[in-house]
Amino acid sequence: MDEFIQTQTNRLQAINVGYEVVPNSNNEMEQRWEEAFAIGISKSQKRKLAFKQCMWNVFSWGKIKCLKEHQAKGAFDLQKKAGCYLICTSSEEAIFISKASRLKAKDITHIGSDLYIVDDRFTWTYVLTHEEDCGPYFYKP
Repeated sequence: MDEFIQTQTNRLQAINVGYEVVPNSNNEMEQRWEEAFAIGISKSQKRKLAFKQCMWNVFSWGKIKCLKEHQAKGAFDLQKKAGCYLICTSSEEAIFISKASRLKAKDITHIGSDLYIVDDRFTWTYVLTHEEDCGPYFYKP
């Protein structure tokens, strides 16, 4: 179990939120995120944005309009949540929370890696970045 999984699952256990650790083999979750949220960005634009290293650059560089900082946290807190995934790009596993309605921004432990939270249908995303002065971002097309 890597640091991301250990830290997040400890936090979820502490606040009585049930979860399941699921595989993220071959970055499948990141590919789904790209298809859901960055489909309109060209390959050449993605290269310029260093998209494969930091998918959230589509937000920080203004290529996709989103909510930022306190507005992003507020939007995440207010978003109706059934199931959601916590995806860390440095992990080969993700966390699935089937009953996420109580999950708030303050409940997520940020460990210095990029963390992407999406609903189980990939219709919205909340992103915490490894950069202290970037994000969080909330986007719902």
